[in-house]
Amino acid sequence: MNDEQKGILFTILTSISLALNLIFGKFVVNSISVELGNTLWFMFASILYIILFVFARKGKDFRVILEKKKEMIVIGFLSFIGSMFWMYGILYAGTNNMAFVFEFNVVFTVLLGVIFLKDRFRKIEVIGVLIAIFGIFILAYDNIEISILSIVIILIAALFNALSNLVSKIFVRKINPVTLAGGRAIFIFLLSLGYALVTNRVQANIPSMVFLYAFLGGVTGAFVGFSLFYKALEKIKISKVMTIRTIEPFLVVVLSFFIFFMIPTQTQLLGGFLIIVGVIILILGKGD
Repeated sequence: MNDEQKGILFTILTSISLALNLIFGKFVVNSISVELGNTLWFMFASILYIILFVFARKGKDFRVILEKKKEMIVIGFLSFIGSMFWMYGILYAGTNNMAFVFEFNVVFTVLLGVIFLKDRFRKIEVIGVLIAIFGIFILAYDNIEISILSIVIILIAALFNALSNLVSKIFVRKINPVTLAGGRAIFIFLLSLGYALVTNRVQANIPSMVFLYAFLGGVTGAFVGFSLFYKALEKIKISKVMTIRTIEPFLVVVLSFFIFFMIPTQTQLLGGFLIIVGVIILILGKGD
């Protein structure tokens, strides 16, 4: 299997893992505070990475994390903010709406490239952005499940995810993908724990099933999902990675139907479809 095939495989597995991750996130925020949920989420992910670093990688990753602590702090801080808004997005908008609107992280990634990396912005990309924005209006129109506030929350999560993706693409050239993902998870856990304590959002009575969902979320998201994502970035262009990942919202819709018995509305499907079409046009127009 060549690098191109490996990159595609890693990306498909990333999409499956992160779709499951969103479902587990819904279970968590339905039972405990977002702040505590985020802390447990990345606590389990950090434990898994530490075990991996100690037993499978002979501890060399800890040295790299310390040597590259500035890079780790940057990606950890951006990812922490993004993860907090991501969970609030699930809480207020639901899984299907969250999955579709969150695709705007691709739009933000391209716009950030134009602003900071002086990338060109072609007409076809403008069309893609406009179609995606129109999709959000369709999604919000006559949809009692989502409000303007919910959309703003998800868009903030998407923006910080895009910032994280941007710096990840830079850092993955000099930091092993697994080390980068592990350092990211550890720093998010520390920031989440500190924030939960400062805001007094730690609660004593936590349903036992929440620990299971938080563990599964940590496994499918921060541990498996992002490790595979960084491996994909290492093998193929980010444009191809993000194009394949547009299947994630539809995977979430299918999972939500079977797990939560949530039947997507015509508005959700139409708006979500337009967002995905806009994103694909944008990615293909960029041709990174």
